[in-house]
Amino acid sequence: MRFTETAEEDIAFSVSPLLEAVHSWHVLTDPGHHALHVPWVRRCRRLPAALRRKMREHGFVVADYIPALFESRAGDHDADFEDQLAAVRALSPDLVAAELAQTLIDTVHRTGYGIVEDTTARDAVLAELQRSDADRAARLSRVLDDPCSVLESALTVLEDYWSAAFADEWERVEPSLYESIARAGSRIAHQGLFPMLRTLVPQIRIDPALRTLRLDRPHHHDIAVTRDRPVTFTAGHYVWPHVRVTCDTPWPLRVTYPALPLAPASAARPTSQEDTLTALRALAAAPRLQLITHLAAQSRSTQELAALLGLSPSVISRHLHQLTRAGLTTTRREGYYVLYSLDPARLDQIAAALTTLSPGPKPGA
Repeated sequence: MRFTETAEEDIAFSVSPLLEAVHSWHVLTDPGHHALHVPWVRRCRRLPAALRRKMREHGFVVADYIPALFESRAGDHDADFEDQLAAVRALSPDLVAAELAQTLIDTVHRTGYGIVEDTTARDAVLAELQRSDADRAARLSRVLDDPCSVLESALTVLEDYWSAAFADEWERVEPSLYESIARAGSRIAHQGLFPMLRTLVPQIRIDPALRTLRLDRPHHHDIAVTRDRPVTFTAGHYVWPHVRVTCDTPWPLRVTYPALPLAPASAARPTSQEDTLTALRALAAAPRLQLITHLAAQSRSTQELAALLGLSPSVISRHLHQLTRAGLTTTRREGYYVLYSLDPARLDQIAAALTTLSPGPKPGA
């Protein structure tokens, strides 16, 4: 990828609940390759046996090539998991077939849309697979004949996985990803694009003199990043240790990179002054002050608060994450819903900290 002198105007950042769930499923298909995520692998052993069996049966969809179709609406910060799934379901059958086919064909023989549009290419690939792997050939044939049915089966499993486990995990992971984006943006603002790119992972090679980013892949493109063709950097936790690049049409240009690992739950709390600053920053926005007001009356769910403030649940969720990370709100689960509550003791603590800033009466007053 080649960047212009005004590259900062040609890049964007995003997070994606759908992509994060897909990458975490990828981790479960090959746990030995993802040492950082062993805790998640162990937690998923408690999933219902029927769901684990279905995830193994459909694991081919995420085991190697992650279809770009899962990036639908990945750059839309207002799109939640359900919105992104709906966008995937709305894709054309040919597009679905082309992407799912690539999950079953090794890198050397991937032909993109060619296998969908070119009968000769399709027959050749199927014949070669039949000689080496009859089961994979049969699965590829089903993908090409009825791609939407295969996709719907995989999405149903993904929805069950989200409900059973990953919705709660996304609640934990999302704030860290936004923090990573904020750090990247700060670095770009103070030092420029290339110092930020150096913080990614060893697979990415940077040449600031030539203004290029290079990844070694058996898939060759030379791409100029411009205002007409910008690139989005999508932060992920479960993508580690990979860097995933989408550069084929009709998909937007995207680099999905591993954000810094989440801090352990036992990490020490910040100093009193830093703690106070964190809380004040969390309060320094009108929507979050409104949330505090509503939560002072009673505990509420994300959906209730969204209706009260006239904002989308995903926007409310991001605000709640900031309040929770600052210790201003707590959560508990009641059946299907997660309820947020205000922590009055935390507000008292902040008030006390601010009181200590007062210089007191002047001498002789």
